[in-house]
Amino acid sequence: MGAVVSAVTKIATLFMAGNPLVSLGVSLFLSWVLRPKVPDIPDFGTNEFDDFEKGILLNKQSNDSNIPVIYGERLVGGTRVFMETSGTDNTYLYMAIVMSEGEINDIEEIRVDEKPVTWASTLSNGTEVEVNSSDSNFYKSDPNVEDSSAESLIRVEPHFGTDGQSASSLLSTLSSWGSNHKLSGLCYLALRFKWNQDAFGGIPRVQAKIQGRKVKTYNSSLVEQSASYQINPSWCLLDYLTNARYGKGLAVSELDLQSFYDASQVCETQVTPYSGSSDINIFDCNTVLDTSKPIIDNVREFLKGCRGYLPYNAGKYNLIVETTGSASITLTEDNIIGGYSLSTPTKNDRYNRVIVGFVNPDRNYQVDEVQFPPIDDSGLPSADQHSTMKTADGGFLLEGRFTFSTLTSQYQAEEMAEVILRRSREALSLGINVDFNGYDLAIGDIVNITHSSIGFSAKPFRVLGITFNQDLTVGLSLVEYQASHYTWATKVQATTVPSTNLPNPFTIQPPSAITLSDDLVEYNDGTVITRLAVLISASPDKFVSEYQVEVKQLTDRNGNAVTDSFRTIGKGTSFNYQLLNVIDNAQYQVRCKAINGLGVSSTFLTQTRQIIGQTAVPSDVEDFAINVIGNQALLSWTAIADLDLDFYTVRFSTDLSNPSWANSFDLVTRVGRPATNITVPLKTGSYLIKANDKLGNQSANETIISTNIASTDFVTQTTINEHTAFTGTKTNSSVITRNSTNFLGLTATGTVGDSSTTVPSSGIYEFANSIDLGAKFKGQFSASVTQLTEDVSENFDSGRPTASTLFDDGRPNPFDGTSPAKAHTILQIATSDDNSTFSNFNQFVTGEHIGRYFKFRVKLTSDDQKARSLISSLSVTASLSKRTESGNDISSGTGGKTVTYDFGYKLNPAIGISAQSMNTGDFYSITSKSTTQFTIEFFNSSGTSIDRTFDFIAQGVGQVII
Repeated sequence: MGAVVSAVTKIATLFMAGNPLVSLGVSLFLSWVLRPKVPDIPDFGTNEFDDFEKGILLNKQSNDSNIPVIYGERLVGGTRVFMETSGTDNTYLYMAIVMSEGEINDIEEIRVDEKPVTWASTLSNGTEVEVNSSDSNFYKSDPNVEDSSAESLIRVEPHFGTDGQSASSLLSTLSSWGSNHKLSGLCYLALRFKWNQDAFGGIPRVQAKIQGRKVKTYNSSLVEQSASYQINPSWCLLDYLTNARYGKGLAVSELDLQSFYDASQVCETQVTPYSGSSDINIFDCNTVLDTSKPIIDNVREFLKGCRGYLPYNAGKYNLIVETTGSASITLTEDNIIGGYSLSTPTKNDRYNRVIVGFVNPDRNYQVDEVQFPPIDDSGLPSADQHSTMKTADGGFLLEGRFTFSTLTSQYQAEEMAEVILRRSREALSLGINVDFNGYDLAIGDIVNITHSSIGFSAKPFRVLGITFNQDLTVGLSLVEYQASHYTWATKVQATTVPSTNLPNPFTIQPPSAITLSDDLVEYNDGTVITRLAVLISASPDKFVSEYQVEVKQLTDRNGNAVTDSFRTIGKGTSFNYQLLNVIDNAQYQVRCKAINGLGVSSTFLTQTRQIIGQTAVPSDVEDFAINVIGNQALLSWTAIADLDLDFYTVRFSTDLSNPSWANSFDLVTRVGRPATNITVPLKTGSYLIKANDKLGNQSANETIISTNIASTDFVTQTTINEHTAFTGTKTNSSVITRNSTNFLGLTATGTVGDSSTTVPSSGIYEFANSIDLGAKFKGQFSASVTQLTEDVSENFDSGRPTASTLFDDGRPNPFDGTSPAKAHTILQIATSDDNSTFSNFNQFVTGEHIGRYFKFRVKLTSDDQKARSLISSLSVTASLSKRTESGNDISSGTGGKTVTYDFGYKLNPAIGISAQSMNTGDFYSITSKSTTQFTIEFFNSSGTSIDRTFDFIAQGVGQVII
């Protein structure tokens, strides 16, 4: 190879005087196989090629930077040449980004902050377009504006870079961008961004996938064709050489068009990259040219990517692409004049591993590498395996690294690596002088060499350099030609580039769920308020740094809509938040969003809750028990945990088999908290209890304890019944007959079952019957009431059998509502000693009262003027207590002893005598026995009155009050 380079240098020197560009031609045709410079300090992916390709993807801010030229398809970042804000609080950011020289063919995709944008329509030259509503990245609502609608955050107007393009209409809305700001001949993007903290974290980074310049081509007749999009290296190089703006500016007459056409055909040779794939071109050109580089360097990049070189022959530049071919002539010893120079590649020009760098679209247009032999070369013949070649090279790693900025196909890069390696190991260099037959050769031609002294018989070589000597001989610089070097080797299908699946920092997943509940909170001073509790289920997004919870009220406690705005009640990493002192029965809407470390928010997750709070019915009473103590019943229970508990209500029903709240009546209307027991008169029947809260709500279900134990300390004297006629005096009450049964209840106004029907808030029924105990006694009175409850405004209050009977059977069912808690039956008693002057009526159920004459009434009430009690049986029983009086060690004296009771009895009591010191034959006689006294006289056996000591006990009923 050293001899070849020497020959080329000589040729360059000789031809320099003839044409200053000859040096370009003779030096470039070898550049694609020359060993690259090795950096002083080895690096890994940070060489000039890597840096340039990374820089292509960035956005730069400049007014005088070089403008790249794009051939084929590439992703580029561009240069910001204009940027301005407008709108309230700088809402809008306007930007002009120059992408490349024009005119380009198309813009296939625009990425903002590395996220592809989905547009509402196709990107076309000079047409404004906005983001499609399906794009979740850039079609968003404003997180700082409540109930804002999602909208496009980006508007773009692409310009493809024609020389006559008009100024941007999008940017022309600004006073600083006028009609002369056309950026003629430049491909650029006019953009407008609307600020949204959930979409942008700073100045947006814009990239575009561009189908590059339209270039002129020629057909087989060398007739110029209209400019079109091309990826053929031959036509791209032709455009660069002839373009006066950014290229060399050569005239077409200075180029051998036929050679460019022939080269284009070679580049479009179809090959199959791997088994089962579609064919591809053997060479493509997808590159971004740095116009700040010398033209010769850019031309070298074109030639490297297609194994081409550019000799200057017959006054024109020729493009030759190395490929297979046959010898044009054969030179023998008769044609070779003098000696020869034969060499093999030196260690520096010989490789047992070649690494090729290229730009890989499958890796987001980043620099990638392939190598030959591949890392796993077990499928190759032994001679092609790296270990075999390394052993042949004395155990030394001979590695060559090459970069190709025009290649974007992994298969083309792999082929290039293989060809370079094979040529480096199988490329004899030959230098000879030949006779006038050498004048028939041109650079790139294949010639056969026959020379017996070196054992060549029609051995093919390629002409790399020609020297025209003063003695009219021709010096040839040749390199061994092997057709196998250019035979496409089927590759292994490239593995799919695994997706990193890195989260998009501008797309945040909202919380998984919001769970709303409410409960009561009690302050130290006893104040009870309602708390709305918010439980957040974590977002599946792993980069969430905090949550923001907002709430607003939708309705008041009566269901009326209210005007309110969302307000933040919490922001942080906690999953639990609360709002204190919410309004019972009002409706609240809670929303929550997740926020990441960049301040980007997710969409809101929303839940609505109607506050129960103190409107919730109290818990049912538990552990209700009875303990009988004489004629008293001690009722006890476990306190409920409800903070808004106010009191308990105890009712009684004579029904032992099927008691219910609706058919019972109040025994104790109010047992204040924190009491958990009360003593009441013992009665045979069922005791029922419910809790009441501070809003008047009662437990949903009554708790019942029944007993059939009757008190033995009282004796019934009389019972009065008001049913079934209920003939007493009625105020706001009346007799209602249903199914031949009379009921006493508040008088309804309207038709029962009609929503407008009401009853009075209260009414009175005075008993037709009264009780006379015959004297002034301390008596016990107990009432017995059988009733049910109904709502006169509803037909379906308590499971009435038919609409015609409108009968409430008192059994709980889904339609009962709160009627039993809203209707009350209150029994009252008034007492008198003379049947003329009576006391005020006082409430009673079972209790002891003093008097001779007693009258009764029932007070009926309705809390909502809808519910009423219907009484089917009503009675009061008067009982007198069993009572005992006694005396001891009483002397009878002679003639008899009268014993007077402390209190008179209702009836004559039974008397028991225990006499002391009685002799045989002694006896006693009781006379004058009455309800107040008795007389006792003792006699001996002779019938003579004697004095004896005795004890007595009198047992009777009732106690006369004096």
